Amino acid sequence: MTLYPWYVFITVAEQKSFVKAARILNVTQSAVSHTIAKLEAEYGYFLFVRNRNNVELTTNGKLMMPYVRNLLACMESLDQEIANLGNISKGQVKVAAFNSATLSWIPEILKEFQKEYPGIRVIVRQAGDKNIQRMIQAGEVDLAFVSKDMIDSNTLFFPLHKTPLVCLTPKEYTPINGKSITAEDLRGKPLILQSEGYDTEMIKFLRQNKLPVKADFRIEVDATCHAYVEKGFGFCIAPLMTFHCNPRDVSVWPIEPAYMRIIGLVTVFPDFISPAASLFRDRIIRYMSESQLMNV
Repeated sequence: MTLYPWYVFITVAEQKSFVKAARILNVTQSAVSHTIAKLEAEYGYFLFVRNRNNVELTTNGKLMMPYVRNLLACMESLDQEIANLGNISKGQVKVAAFNSATLSWIPEILKEFQKEYPGIRVIVRQAGDKNIQRMIQAGEVDLAFVSKDMIDSNTLFFPLHKTPLVCLTPKEYTPINGKSITAEDLRGKPLILQSEGYDTEMIKFLRQNKLPVKADFRIEVDATCHAYVEKGFGFCIAPLMTFHCNPRDVSVWPIEPAYMRIIGLVTVFPDFISPAASLFRDRIIRYMSESQLMNV
């Protein structure tokens, strides 16, 4: 049992609004609604009466309120005691990340972290941007590496790294202007795109430059996209860091107009972050800084 749904329950009850509760919890309104609906489905009765302008506790909801307050007060006392002990040896952290971060950064971060905290279990979930967005909204993870383009302004986003979008072409191709790929180079050329949910910035770039969003090849894994370019099947627009993870015998050109991917860290429950998740977050930021990857 996770206590987070009860934090949502009590915040909605106090604010009498899903919208206000979402702002306080730093999550989306849909995430709050989903959490309450899940509680109601689990227990078999409504906790709130939804009105046009606000929400009110049902009779059952009112009866549960003192027990929920007591539960959360006990949890707060436990957290304070853990912090006072200053020697956290157990716990669990769930982290979501896209493929290149999972491949390049997390293994090094995890290696050092587990040396210091061998009793803390770290669960890693690799996914595309849209799936990570869903995990954040559903509260399925504690921390998430994600593109800035995928989060709303109310989400706590800590920028870490920026990487330019580039165009990978077969080795023999030379751009029209001799130095960079423009819309004219891409018009009419076969494209190799990542699968839906992994292609956020690429699709945005194509649409901004009035290029058709279509491709015969829709591939999930970065390395496979690059392999298809190497064999001459088309061009691929991708963040530069994905090429560094999967070098191939292809040409890598800057694109015009330039487009940067801003990668950062989302803390899903910033006001209720566990000590273990806080420690892992600190380790991530330290690694990015010491590795000179923090360039935002």
